[in-house]
Amino acid sequence: MWGAWQRRLRGVVRWVFGTFETLIERLVAVGFIQSGVVLAAQTFLALFPLLIAVVALAPAAMGTSIAGSLRTRFGISGSTDEMVDNLVDSRTDLRGGITVFGAIVVLAAATSFTRALQRVYELSWGLPRMGIRGTARGLIWLLGFVAYLVLISTAVRVGTGVAATVVRTVLLVTSAILLWWWTPYVLLSGRVRARALLPSGLLTATVMLVVGRVSNVVVPRTIRNNERHFGTIGVVFAVESWLVVVACALVGTVVVSAVVAQAGGPLGRLARGSADVHGWRRGAPTPTGH
Repeated sequence: MWGAWQRRLRGVVRWVFGTFETLIERLVAVGFIQSGVVLAAQTFLALFPLLIAVVALAPAAMGTSIAGSLRTRFGISGSTDEMVDNLVDSRTDLRGGITVFGAIVVLAAATSFTRALQRVYELSWGLPRMGIRGTARGLIWLLGFVAYLVLISTAVRVGTGVAATVVRTVLLVTSAILLWWWTPYVLLSGRVRARALLPSGLLTATVMLVVGRVSNVVVPRTIRNNERHFGTIGVVFAVESWLVVVACALVGTVVVSAVVAQAGGPLGRLARGSADVHGWRRGAPTPTGH
């Protein structure tokens, strides 16, 4: 009896140390901090032009909702608040100022972000680059992300009261899970089974929602202090610094999810739905009985 427990304990210890070693190796391969900084920079360069385009093209209520979300999330005030108001009020001018060249520039910036995110997923799962097909997949993801923004703006406009709060919470949580489950499936071109990506979606959505709640407390205070001392450029520094934190958290969850799904043991079997360590791959044979 005791010998069986010892063997089981040694197996668990070997699995923990083996998985931890693989995790460290994968984090090094991905470039944990470097990838986080690159993603943060690409987010800053791609997100705000995309938001401007969405505000310009979306209905007025949605533009106002996005502006309100920016104020709440980042604690925008002062001169920066006036810039946000001017952005919403000048929607007609913005729409008229959007040219084919400008749209191409915005798409190029946005797809550079999707390529960076795609590379994080590829390195995390140990998959080769997709090449030009990856850009097309990035455009598909951008369309889905815009739909996600529309859903979030709709959830924010839900009325007050307990029922509205419940509906808003369900929408936010469900949409976050679907977004981070669907994201790797699209960017990896379905090379990883949807079942194996579900833990990644759950973990990433949970971490991003927690980080979002923390940002509601930390970021507004930091932005107000920076704006008071350095003006608008201080807001840029504060936002970019927080984006690095968010991006590193995202990279960490992606790597952890991939390592667990590819590992042996009960967690790996549960994550990929198969006892085969290669069962996370699309097209890999599933053993009989699993």
